[in-house]
Formats: sequence, structure tokens, C-alpha cells
Amino acid sequence: MRLTQIALGHDHVCGLNEGARAICVEDLRGLTFQPASLSSISAGKFFFCGLGYGGAVSCWGNNPYGEASPPPGAFSSVSAGKRHACALDADGEAVCWGWNRTGRATPPPDARFIAIAAGGAHSCGIAEFGNLICWGNDGLGRSDPREGPFSALALGLNHTCALKPDGRAFCQGGDGYGQSSPPPTVFSSIAAGESQTCGITPDGGLECWGFMSISGYPDKFASVSVGYREICALTVGGEVKCWVNSPPGEDPINAVLDFPIEMFPMPFGGVAVADRRGHISMHPAEGGEPRIALDLTERTKFVEYHESGLLSAALDPDFDQFPFIYIYWHTNEGVVDKIYDPFEARVSRFPVADDGSVSEDDELVILRMPQKGSGHFGGALRFGADGMMYLSLGDLDVGGELAFDFDELHPSADLSTLAGKIIRIDVRGATESAPYRAPPDNPFADTPGARPEIWAYGLRNPWRMSFAPGGDLIVADPGLDSREEVSIASRGANMGWPLFEGGMCFAADKRLCEDAKGYTTFPIFEYTHEDGGCAIIGGMSAPDGRYIFGDFCSGRVRALERTAPGVWEATEITAALGGVYQLGNVLAFGSDANGAVYALKLRSPVWKVTE
Repeated sequence: MRLTQIALGHDHVCGLNEGARAICVEDLRGLTFQPASLSSISAGKFFFCGLGYGGAVSCWGNNPYGEASPPPGAFSSVSAGKRHACALDADGEAVCWGWNRTGRATPPPDARFIAIAAGGAHSCGIAEFGNLICWGNDGLGRSDPREGPFSALALGLNHTCALKPDGRAFCQGGDGYGQSSPPPTVFSSIAAGESQTCGITPDGGLECWGFMSISGYPDKFASVSVGYREICALTVGGEVKCWVNSPPGEDPINAVLDFPIEMFPMPFGGVAVADRRGHISMHPAEGGEPRIALDLTERTKFVEYHESGLLSAALDPDFDQFPFIYIYWHTNEGVVDKIYDPFEARVSRFPVADDGSVSEDDELVILRMPQKGSGHFGGALRFGADGMMYLSLGDLDVGGELAFDFDELHPSADLSTLAGKIIRIDVRGATESAPYRAPPDNPFADTPGARPEIWAYGLRNPWRMSFAPGGDLIVADPGLDSREEVSIASRGANMGWPLFEGGMCFAADKRLCEDAKGYTTFPIFEYTHEDGGCAIIGGMSAPDGRYIFGDFCSGRVRALERTAPGVWEATEITAALGGVYQLGNVLAFGSDANGAVYALKLRSPVWKVTE
């Protein structure tokens, strides 16, 4: 089957066949829509929009923010972004709809455009005289106005690219992977995605830069579409070619350190590293060859651009007496391996042999939690000085603003569910019939209707937490679109979400925040996305007591230190790592037997942060 156009979303792809009908792969979160004949198609995160031959816009797919509900009217072009979309009417005026946080769906009045594009948290248009005008989030300079002329436009998650009249590409904004550093090539068209950019040359060549680099591919292409971690291009003959992670013939993936999310010392020497794909490797202290000690990859629910997988691991606090390793992971056992099918989150215990090997057959399931969705699963598994197991859990990607549109409680505030919580359980002496117990001194143990396992609540996606030397449980909780926070979770604490994003009121009705201030635990430190960040990655304490944390997008690594009662200050330490600022995609932090802290990165060497 020949296609005439292709559009790649977050994890779905649609194309137009020769009959101008949309052909889509994967279900769009259960929503189906067969639009009329289309002249063009554009992909958002989990939705698509197409332009009919009469100028009407049709959208289908995920629609919690109204992104798939276009206004009536006749338009000349349409572009779908992360959670919003924009179109140009016959007069060149921009019309946007969907989520309008940061003003991404509010185009400037009285402006006329010849091209428009919707990105992650911003939108841009090429004005009548070729200048670049943008609106929405300007973190990393993605929305800086630029004097043209420009002839074509493409927006990614946090970067903006345009073509000059001579076909050379200009880019600005996030450049953690080099997605805003184009080659000196002449292009006829351009496309941008999460962390990569591609262009088609006048002779049909394909060249991509950023997370994935492609050049010199033998086929000739008519167009290209860029997604989260994949690229699809359409040959001049209408054939689809796609690349995920890397071009064919190249394999940059290190099978041991691919998605490292946990690193800790082993009592018998060396360190263990847990990988989100579903395995744990042992790395000898003297630099010997690493080996896989536990391989659950065939049983692990893992999708790369998804947040599922093996997410955390920890040793029993009394390892000498009870040589167990505990893991928090997602399993695809008993379900169809698609992204949104229900699956199971588990806490499992495995015995560790003297040589460091772990027997998959001796699993004891401690906790089972049904899951569905693509993200906000948390979570970090830690043991406190009290011997209890603490586990952080995300809110399962329920938008905070939705909590104020419906009568039911947001999961993070609902004490009848474990979503958006830190739980505390006793796994000492666990058996198959009694895998854990909720300690009677947990704050909601006697609260009717509440889960007795809950220790703290009001969290969004507490990807990592750690105990400080003094006993404080420090949690790094990523924000939505504006703020990232570090907080101390205590017994019964309400950490604020979804009423607050960091210390800022997030509720539409500000009176809700005023009423909640007296019982909300606010961050000890927060930062905004204006400095290029997008998701805080905690974090652990160094031997000197400083809390080390990073950011997934900017790659900045900082140390947080208490300088006075209630006063915390952060200092930049990225520059000390060999002068490397763009660490990029930090996934977690780990330590060795000496307490030194290491940054664990996506498909990269482990960086030693502190001695």
C-alpha cells in the first residue's frame, strides 16, 4: 500500500493513503475516528489532526484538554502539538485550541502568518514578512522572536527550527542531544520531535541530528516525521521507513548500562546496577567484567518512551542475615503487550546467592497493584532506619487540572488508593500467605476508608527519594509544566499535588489553595522551567550531607545544602564533571561502598559526581 503522507505521534503513526484516508497503527487510547478525505495530516502527542479538502479540521485521539476538539471554520493548514493544536484561517490568522497553560494556545492578536506550528509548550508562526513569532513557554529560548526571512517551520518538545530562504536550517531552544545544532546542509523541508530534528534535501536525501543521527541513507525520501524516540520517513515511492533508537546497522546500546535506574554497593564487593529493561547486573570492584545477575527482561513490561519497567531495587537492611533483594517492577504476564493494556506493578523479593546471582524462580510477590497508562508510576523503593520498606508511587498520569472538573477526588488526594502516595510497609518475615503488614503506627491505619499502608500523599510522580543521614526522607517530585520540587516527606504529610505545583497554586479556584495552606507540606527547594529544566531527577545524599539532584532535560546536576534552619541553597556542580554541562537525560543517582555519588544516564558512561 502506497502512502502520500505520514505523521508520527508519541507512540502512534498515521498516514494518508492514495484515497486520502487516514490509516493508523495502534489504538489511540481506545478512541477511533475515521475522518473524511484529508489533504494533510499532523500528529500531536496522543492525537492527530487532519485538514479536509474543504478546509475543515478533523481531530481524533486523546482529548482531555480539548486538543481533539477543533473549532468550526475553514482553514489553510493545521499543526498538532503536545496537548494543543493551531491552524491558519484563510486570512492567515492563527487559531489555537487545547491546553493553554503558558499561553501556548493564545496567538498574538492582529498577526498574519504564512506558516504555523504547535510544539511541546509553545507555538510559532512565520509572519507575512518572514519573521519568526512565537508564544507560550520560552524556556531555553525556544520562543525567542527572530528576524527572518524564514520559509518553513518545525517545533519539537522544547526547540524550534526554521529554514532560511537558502535552505539552511536555523534552530533555537533545547539542545541536550544536539537537536538545535543543525548541519550546514541545504534542505527543502524540515521536521522536529522530542529530541531530534530531520530534514529532506532537494535531491531526496535524509539527514537527522540530535538523539538519532542519520545521513547517507541510500533511499530517496519525499517527507519525514519525527516522534519521541523514533523517526519515520516516506520514500518517493510511498514506502514507509522507520528507525527506533538508531539507524539500521548501528547498535549503540550497551546491554548492561542501557536504562540504568539504580546503583548500590553489594556487601561482598562491587556494585549492582538495575536497568529499566528488566535486569540487574553486578560490577566487580576491581573493574572486572560485569555480568547479569537477574534477568527478568522477558517478563518485564517495558516500553522505551513509556515509564514502565524495572524501576527500583534495594537490598534487605539485614542482608547478612536475610540475603534478599527487593525490586519494584512492572510485569506483562497475563496481558497483551501493548502500551495501554492493563498490567501489574509488583514489589518482589528474590534471594541472592554468595556469588551474587539471583534466582528468578524463587520470587516472593510482596505487593500487587493493577496499572494502566503510560506514566507517573513513581517510584523508589527504600528501607528506613526503622527497618520498614518505603515505596513512592505516582498518580498514574491523571492531569492535575482535571481534579477540578469532576466530582471525584484526584488519586493523589484520595486516601482509598495508593496512587500518588508514599507507602510504608513491614516485610520482615514475609511469607506467601502474609507478604507484608501495614505498621499500626502508620498515620492512616485507623482512618475509615483509607489504605493503612499510606505514609504521605499528594505526590505527582516521585521518581526518586532517599533517606538523608539525619533520617529525613527527601523526595524529588517532577512538576507539570512550570516547577520542579524537592520536599521532605514526614508521617501523614500532604505534599500538595494537585492543588499546588511546587509552592504555586495550581487550582483554578484559588480559594482551595488558601484553605489548604495550613496542612500542606511545601518544598524545601524548587526551580522553574525557565532555566531549561523539565523533570527533576532525585537524588541522594553525599557523605558530607549534601543532597545531589539533577534534571532530565537540562542535564544540570546540583547539590542542595541546609545553610540555616529552614534555609536550603543549591550550588551548581555540573561544571566540576570535566567541564561537561550537557550531561543530558540523567535517570537516577547511585553510590558505591565509599558513599560516592554517581549520575546514571541514558546509554552513557556513569559519571562520578562526588568523592
